[in-house]
Amino acid sequence: MHTFPLLSLLLLLLLPSPLHSCTCSPFSGNPSSCCPSSTDICSHWGGSKTCKGDTPVCCNSDFDSVCCPENSGCTQGCRDSMLGECTCVPFRNTTTYNEQSALNSLVYVAASQCSPSSGLNDTWSCTACPPSYPLTGVNVVSNDGHAVLTGYDGENIIVAFRGSLSLRDWISDAENAVLTTYPNCDDCEVGLGWYSAMNSVRDLVIEAVEGLSEEYEGAGIILTGHSLGAAMAPLWLVELEERKPELSKQVIYPIYTFGQPRVGNEKYAEWFMERTGANNWYRVVHHDDPVPHLPPPALKFVHMSTEVWYVESGTGDGNFMVCNGSGEDQQCSGGTLVNGEFNDHTEYLDHDIHQCNPSGF
Repeated sequence: MHTFPLLSLLLLLLLPSPLHSCTCSPFSGNPSSCCPSSTDICSHWGGSKTCKGDTPVCCNSDFDSVCCPENSGCTQGCRDSMLGECTCVPFRNTTTYNEQSALNSLVYVAASQCSPSSGLNDTWSCTACPPSYPLTGVNVVSNDGHAVLTGYDGENIIVAFRGSLSLRDWISDAENAVLTTYPNCDDCEVGLGWYSAMNSVRDLVIEAVEGLSEEYEGAGIILTGHSLGAAMAPLWLVELEERKPELSKQVIYPIYTFGQPRVGNEKYAEWFMERTGANNWYRVVHHDDPVPHLPPPALKFVHMSTEVWYVESGTGDGNFMVCNGSGEDQQCSGGTLVNGEFNDHTEYLDHDIHQCNPSGF
Protein backbone atom coordinates (compact mmCIF):
# COMPACT_ATOMS: atom_id res chain seq x y z
CA MET A 1 0.00 0.00 0.00
CA HIS A 2 1.37 3.40 -0.99
CA THR A 3 0.80 5.90 1.86
CA PHE A 4 2.90 8.82 0.50
CA PRO A 5 0.19 10.42 -1.68
CA LEU A 6 -2.31 10.22 1.21
CA LEU A 7 0.21 11.72 3.67
CA SER A 8 0.98 14.55 1.25
CA LEU A 9 -2.72 15.33 0.88
CA LEU A 10 -3.17 15.47 4.67
CA LEU A 11 -0.19 17.85 5.03
CA LEU A 12 -1.59 20.15 2.36
CA LEU A 13 -4.92 20.28 4.16
CA LEU A 14 -3.28 21.06 7.50
CA LEU A 15 -0.93 23.78 6.22
CA PRO A 16 -2.34 27.34 6.23
CA SER A 17 -3.52 28.71 2.90
CA PRO A 18 -1.21 31.22 1.18
CA LEU A 19 -2.06 34.75 2.30
CA HIS A 20 -2.36 37.73 0.01
CA SER A 21 -0.18 40.50 1.40
CA CYS A 22 -1.26 44.10 1.85
CA THR A 23 -1.86 46.14 -1.31
CA CYS A 24 -2.36 49.89 -1.19
CA SER A 25 -5.31 50.89 -3.34
CA PRO A 26 -4.39 53.65 -5.80
CA PHE A 27 -7.72 55.21 -4.80
CA SER A 28 -6.66 55.49 -1.17
CA GLY A 29 -6.14 58.95 0.26
CA ASN A 30 -3.22 58.40 2.66
CA PRO A 31 -0.57 56.43 0.71
CA SER A 32 2.29 57.10 3.16
CA SER A 33 0.51 54.97 5.80
CA CYS A 34 -0.84 52.45 3.32
CA CYS A 35 1.17 49.17 3.45
CA PRO A 36 4.46 51.05 4.11
CA SER A 37 7.78 49.27 3.58
CA SER A 38 6.11 46.09 2.34
CA THR A 39 4.26 45.57 5.64
CA ASP A 40 0.61 44.56 5.99
CA ILE A 41 -0.28 47.62 8.05
CA CYS A 42 -3.06 49.96 6.94
CA SER A 43 -3.04 52.89 9.33
CA HIS A 44 -4.42 56.34 10.07
CA TRP A 45 -3.98 58.84 12.86
CA GLY A 46 -4.56 56.92 16.08
CA GLY A 47 -5.14 53.44 14.70
CA SER A 48 -4.26 50.74 12.22
CA LYS A 49 -5.42 47.44 10.75
CA THR A 50 -3.59 44.44 9.29
CA CYS A 51 -4.67 43.84 5.71
CA LYS A 52 -3.93 40.39 4.24
CA GLY A 53 -5.63 37.12 3.39
CA ASP A 54 -9.12 37.65 2.00
CA THR A 55 -9.02 41.41 2.61
CA PRO A 56 -5.58 42.54 1.39
CA VAL A 57 -6.51 45.94 -0.06
CA CYS A 58 -5.86 48.96 2.17
CA CYS A 59 -8.15 51.98 1.90
CA ASN A 60 -7.32 54.77 4.33
CA SER A 61 -7.60 58.46 5.04
CA ASP A 62 -6.03 60.57 7.77
CA PHE A 63 -8.86 59.58 10.13
CA ASP A 64 -9.86 56.04 9.17
CA SER A 65 -8.55 52.83 7.63
CA VAL A 66 -10.25 49.69 6.34
CA CYS A 67 -9.19 46.37 4.81
CA CYS A 68 -11.05 45.45 1.63
CA PRO A 69 -11.40 42.37 -0.59
CA GLU A 70 -9.33 42.06 -3.72
CA ASN A 71 -10.47 44.18 -6.67
CA SER A 72 -11.89 46.86 -4.39
CA GLY A 73 -11.80 50.61 -4.75
CA CYS A 74 -12.18 53.23 -2.03
CA THR A 75 -15.03 55.67 -1.39
CA GLN A 76 -14.48 59.39 -1.82
CA GLY A 77 -14.29 59.71 1.98
CA CYS A 78 -10.84 58.07 1.81
CA ARG A 79 -9.59 60.88 -0.39
CA ASP A 80 -11.27 63.67 1.54
CA SER A 81 -12.68 63.03 5.03
CA MET A 82 -15.16 65.89 4.57
CA LEU A 83 -16.92 63.83 1.89
CA GLY A 84 -17.98 60.94 4.11
CA GLU A 85 -16.79 57.63 5.54
CA CYS A 86 -13.69 55.90 4.22
CA THR A 87 -14.74 52.39 3.25
CA CYS A 88 -14.62 49.84 0.42
CA VAL A 89 -16.45 50.07 -2.87
CA PRO A 90 -16.63 47.28 -5.47
CA PHE A 91 -14.04 47.91 -8.15
CA ARG A 92 -15.89 48.42 -11.40
CA ASN A 93 -14.48 47.49 -14.75
CA THR A 94 -15.91 46.58 -18.11
CA THR A 95 -14.77 44.62 -21.12
CA THR A 96 -15.76 47.40 -23.53
CA TYR A 97 -13.28 50.01 -22.24
CA ASN A 98 -9.98 49.37 -23.96
CA GLU A 99 -7.00 51.35 -22.69
CA GLN A 100 -4.93 50.72 -25.82
CA SER A 101 -7.73 52.08 -28.00
CA ALA A 102 -7.94 55.12 -25.75
CA LEU A 103 -4.19 55.58 -26.08
CA ASN A 104 -4.44 55.37 -29.87
CA SER A 105 -6.95 58.23 -29.83
CA LEU A 106 -4.81 60.22 -27.41
CA VAL A 107 -1.88 60.23 -29.87
CA TYR A 108 -3.87 62.36 -32.31
CA VAL A 109 -5.33 64.53 -29.54
CA ALA A 110 -1.74 65.44 -28.60
CA ALA A 111 -0.75 66.08 -32.22
CA SER A 112 -3.77 68.35 -32.75
CA GLN A 113 -2.11 70.90 -30.43
CA CYS A 114 0.51 71.52 -33.14
CA SER A 115 0.11 73.60 -36.29
CA PRO A 116 0.81 73.01 -40.00
CA SER A 117 3.79 75.38 -39.81
CA SER A 118 5.31 73.24 -37.05
CA GLY A 119 5.04 70.00 -39.02
CA LEU A 120 1.37 69.03 -38.56
CA ASN A 121 1.05 68.27 -42.24
CA ASP A 122 1.86 65.40 -44.60
CA THR A 123 5.49 65.46 -43.44
CA TRP A 124 4.14 64.35 -40.03
CA SER A 125 7.19 65.96 -38.44
CA CYS A 126 5.76 67.99 -35.54
CA THR A 127 7.19 67.41 -32.06
CA ALA A 128 4.01 65.56 -31.06
CA CYS A 129 3.78 63.50 -34.27
CA PRO A 130 5.23 60.07 -33.41
CA PRO A 131 6.65 58.06 -36.35
CA SER A 132 5.11 54.92 -34.83
CA TYR A 133 1.65 56.41 -35.47
CA PRO A 134 1.96 57.76 -39.04
CA LEU A 135 -0.79 59.88 -40.51
CA THR A 136 -1.27 60.74 -44.19
CA GLY A 137 -3.71 63.05 -45.93
CA VAL A 138 -3.24 65.41 -42.99
CA ASN A 139 -5.57 68.38 -42.92
CA VAL A 140 -6.02 70.88 -40.09
CA VAL A 141 -9.50 72.33 -40.41
CA SER A 142 -9.68 75.66 -38.58
CA ASN A 143 -12.08 78.56 -38.15
CA ASP A 144 -12.73 81.20 -35.52
CA GLY A 145 -9.80 80.00 -33.39
CA HIS A 146 -10.92 76.35 -33.34
CA ALA A 147 -9.09 73.49 -35.05
CA VAL A 148 -9.70 69.85 -35.94
CA LEU A 149 -7.07 67.38 -37.13
CA THR A 150 -8.14 64.96 -39.86
CA GLY A 151 -6.10 62.33 -41.67
CA TYR A 152 -5.71 58.62 -42.44
CA ASP A 153 -3.69 56.29 -40.20
CA GLY A 154 -3.48 53.40 -42.66
CA GLU A 155 -6.76 51.81 -41.52
CA ASN A 156 -9.07 54.55 -40.28
CA ILE A 157 -9.89 58.22 -40.73
CA ILE A 158 -8.91 60.31 -37.70
CA VAL A 159 -11.04 63.24 -36.49
CA ALA A 160 -9.43 64.87 -33.45
CA PHE A 161 -11.01 68.02 -32.03
CA ARG A 162 -8.29 70.19 -30.52
CA GLY A 163 -8.54 71.33 -26.93
CA SER A 164 -8.14 74.91 -25.77
CA LEU A 165 -4.65 76.30 -26.20
CA SER A 166 -5.10 78.36 -23.02
CA LEU A 167 -6.90 76.61 -20.16
CA ARG A 168 -7.28 79.76 -18.10
CA ASP A 169 -8.81 81.63 -21.05
CA TRP A 170 -11.27 78.74 -21.50
CA ILE A 171 -12.33 78.86 -17.84
CA SER A 172 -12.77 82.64 -17.94
CA ASP A 173 -15.00 82.52 -21.05
CA ALA A 174 -18.47 83.08 -19.62
CA GLU A 175 -20.12 81.86 -22.84
CA ASN A 176 -19.09 78.31 -21.97
CA ALA A 177 -21.36 78.32 -18.91
CA VAL A 178 -24.51 79.59 -20.69
CA LEU A 179 -27.10 77.05 -21.86
CA THR A 180 -28.84 77.48 -25.19
CA THR A 181 -31.67 75.56 -26.86
CA TYR A 182 -30.54 72.42 -28.67
CA PRO A 183 -32.74 71.79 -31.72
CA ASN A 184 -32.27 68.03 -32.04
CA CYS A 185 -34.28 66.95 -28.97
CA ASP A 186 -37.16 68.29 -26.87
CA ASP A 187 -36.21 70.29 -23.75
CA CYS A 188 -32.49 69.78 -24.45
CA GLU A 189 -29.99 72.55 -23.87
CA VAL A 190 -26.24 72.64 -24.49
CA GLY A 191 -23.45 75.04 -23.68
CA LEU A 192 -23.56 78.04 -25.99
CA GLY A 193 -19.76 78.12 -26.19
CA TRP A 194 -19.48 74.46 -27.22
CA TYR A 195 -22.30 74.72 -29.74
CA SER A 196 -20.95 77.89 -31.35
CA ALA A 197 -17.45 76.38 -31.57
CA MET A 198 -18.74 73.18 -33.17
CA ASN A 199 -20.89 75.05 -35.68
CA SER A 200 -17.90 77.15 -36.76
CA VAL A 201 -16.11 74.06 -38.09
CA ARG A 202 -19.01 71.62 -38.62
CA ASP A 203 -19.31 71.73 -42.40
CA LEU A 204 -15.56 72.01 -42.99
CA VAL A 205 -14.89 68.86 -40.94
CA ILE A 206 -17.68 66.92 -42.66
CA GLU A 207 -16.25 67.94 -46.03
CA ALA A 208 -12.73 66.83 -45.01
CA VAL A 209 -14.01 63.46 -43.76
CA GLU A 210 -16.03 62.94 -46.93
CA GLY A 211 -12.93 63.52 -49.03
CA LEU A 212 -10.87 61.04 -47.02
CA SER A 213 -13.70 58.48 -47.16
CA GLU A 214 -13.80 58.72 -50.95
CA GLU A 215 -10.02 58.34 -51.16
CA TYR A 216 -9.79 55.52 -48.62
CA GLU A 217 -12.87 53.47 -49.35
CA GLY A 218 -14.07 51.31 -46.45
CA ALA A 219 -12.07 53.16 -43.79
CA GLY A 220 -13.63 53.59 -40.37
CA ILE A 221 -13.82 56.93 -38.56
CA ILE A 222 -12.14 57.43 -35.18
CA LEU A 223 -13.58 60.47 -33.37
CA THR A 224 -11.87 61.98 -30.33
CA GLY A 225 -11.16 65.28 -28.56
CA HIS A 226 -9.72 66.95 -25.48
CA SER A 227 -11.16 69.68 -23.25
CA LEU A 228 -13.19 72.10 -25.40
CA GLY A 229 -12.66 69.68 -28.30
CA ALA A 230 -14.14 66.85 -26.22
CA ALA A 231 -17.30 68.93 -25.73
CA MET A 232 -17.50 69.67 -29.46
CA ALA A 233 -17.09 66.01 -30.49
CA PRO A 234 -20.53 64.66 -29.38
CA LEU A 235 -22.27 67.68 -30.88
CA TRP A 236 -20.49 67.14 -34.21
CA LEU A 237 -21.26 63.41 -34.18
CA VAL A 238 -24.99 64.13 -34.14
CA GLU A 239 -24.57 66.61 -37.01
CA LEU A 240 -22.75 63.95 -39.01
CA GLU A 241 -25.53 61.42 -38.31
CA GLU A 242 -28.26 63.88 -39.31
CA ARG A 243 -26.56 65.29 -42.41
CA LYS A 244 -24.59 62.27 -43.68
CA PRO A 245 -26.25 59.13 -42.27
CA GLU A 246 -24.38 56.72 -44.55
CA LEU A 247 -21.02 58.28 -43.70
CA SER A 248 -21.84 58.20 -39.99
CA LYS A 249 -22.12 54.40 -40.17
CA GLN A 250 -18.34 54.32 -40.53
CA VAL A 251 -17.78 55.77 -37.05
CA ILE A 252 -15.96 53.29 -34.81
CA TYR A 253 -17.23 52.75 -31.25
CA PRO A 254 -16.47 53.12 -28.43
CA ILE A 255 -15.41 56.77 -28.72
CA TYR A 256 -12.81 58.11 -26.26
CA THR A 257 -12.49 61.72 -25.12
CA PHE A 258 -10.20 63.29 -22.53
CA GLY A 259 -10.85 66.00 -19.95
CA GLN A 260 -14.38 66.56 -21.25
CA PRO A 261 -16.47 69.26 -19.54
CA ARG A 262 -20.22 68.98 -19.06
CA VAL A 263 -21.85 69.56 -22.45
CA GLY A 264 -25.51 70.23 -21.67
CA ASN A 265 -28.44 69.82 -19.32
CA GLU A 266 -29.90 66.61 -17.90
CA LYS A 267 -32.31 66.12 -20.80
CA TYR A 268 -29.46 66.38 -23.28
CA ALA A 269 -27.25 63.94 -21.33
CA GLU A 270 -30.09 61.39 -21.16
CA TRP A 271 -31.02 61.84 -24.83
CA PHE A 272 -27.44 61.53 -26.07
CA MET A 273 -26.74 58.36 -24.09
CA GLU A 274 -30.00 56.74 -25.19
CA ARG A 275 -29.04 57.56 -28.77
CA THR A 276 -25.37 56.53 -28.55
CA GLY A 277 -25.19 54.00 -25.71
CA ALA A 278 -23.32 54.36 -22.41
CA ASN A 279 -20.68 51.80 -23.37
CA ASN A 280 -20.05 53.56 -26.69
CA TRP A 281 -18.74 56.82 -25.21
CA TYR A 282 -15.95 56.98 -22.60
CA ARG A 283 -14.94 60.23 -20.94
CA VAL A 284 -11.44 59.61 -19.62
CA VAL A 285 -10.71 61.80 -16.57
CA HIS A 286 -7.25 62.17 -15.04
CA HIS A 287 -7.47 62.31 -11.24
CA ASP A 288 -8.00 65.95 -10.18
CA ASP A 289 -8.45 67.49 -13.64
CA PRO A 290 -10.63 70.54 -12.87
CA VAL A 291 -12.27 70.82 -16.31
CA PRO A 292 -14.68 67.84 -15.95
CA HIS A 293 -16.11 69.69 -12.92
CA LEU A 294 -17.19 72.54 -15.22
CA PRO A 295 -19.64 74.07 -15.86
CA PRO A 296 -21.05 73.14 -12.42
CA PRO A 297 -24.39 71.39 -11.81
CA ALA A 298 -25.62 74.59 -10.11
CA LEU A 299 -25.87 76.02 -13.64
CA LYS A 300 -27.98 72.99 -14.70
CA PHE A 301 -25.19 71.21 -16.56
CA VAL A 302 -25.05 67.39 -16.24
CA HIS A 303 -22.41 64.94 -17.48
CA MET A 304 -23.11 62.24 -20.03
CA SER A 305 -21.77 58.79 -19.19
CA THR A 306 -19.51 56.90 -19.05
CA GLU A 307 -16.57 58.26 -17.07
CA VAL A 308 -13.30 56.35 -16.75
CA TRP A 309 -11.46 57.81 -13.78
CA TYR A 310 -7.69 57.44 -13.49
CA VAL A 311 -5.47 57.81 -10.45
CA GLU A 312 -2.71 60.44 -10.28
CA SER A 313 -0.05 58.29 -11.94
CA GLY A 314 -0.06 54.97 -13.73
CA THR A 315 -2.02 53.07 -16.33
CA GLY A 316 -3.29 49.52 -16.65
CA ASP A 317 -5.70 47.48 -14.56
CA GLY A 318 -6.04 48.76 -11.02
CA ASN A 319 -5.21 52.36 -11.95
CA PHE A 320 -8.60 53.32 -13.31
CA MET A 321 -12.24 52.79 -12.46
CA VAL A 322 -15.05 52.57 -14.98
CA CYS A 323 -17.79 54.59 -13.33
CA ASN A 324 -21.52 53.90 -13.29
CA GLY A 325 -23.88 54.95 -16.06
CA SER A 326 -25.24 58.04 -14.32
CA GLY A 327 -22.57 60.39 -15.65
CA GLU A 328 -22.26 61.86 -12.16
CA ASP A 329 -20.87 58.90 -10.18
CA GLN A 330 -19.93 60.20 -6.73
CA GLN A 331 -17.34 57.44 -6.29
CA CYS A 332 -15.40 58.90 -9.22
CA SER A 333 -14.25 62.44 -10.02
CA GLY A 334 -17.72 63.82 -9.30
CA GLY A 335 -17.22 62.94 -5.63
CA THR A 336 -14.04 65.00 -5.29
CA LEU A 337 -13.62 68.69 -4.63
CA VAL A 338 -12.56 70.83 -7.58
CA ASN A 339 -9.03 72.21 -7.35
CA GLY A 340 -6.43 73.84 -9.54
CA GLU A 341 -4.48 70.75 -10.65
CA PHE A 342 -4.00 72.08 -14.19
CA ASN A 343 -1.26 69.51 -14.87
CA ASP A 344 -3.88 66.79 -14.53
CA HIS A 345 -5.69 68.40 -17.46
CA THR A 346 -2.65 68.49 -19.72
CA GLU A 347 -1.35 64.99 -18.94
CA TYR A 348 -3.36 61.88 -19.79
CA LEU A 349 -2.41 58.20 -19.61
CA ASP A 350 1.04 59.36 -18.43
CA HIS A 351 1.57 61.46 -21.58
CA ASP A 352 1.89 65.22 -22.03
CA ILE A 353 -0.75 66.29 -24.55
CA HIS A 354 -0.48 70.09 -24.40
CA GLN A 355 1.28 72.87 -26.32
CA CYS A 356 2.73 70.52 -28.98
CA ASN A 357 5.22 69.08 -26.49
CA PRO A 358 6.96 65.77 -27.25
CA SER A 359 4.37 63.32 -25.96
CA GLY A 360 6.58 60.25 -25.56
CA PHE A 361 4.43 57.94 -27.70
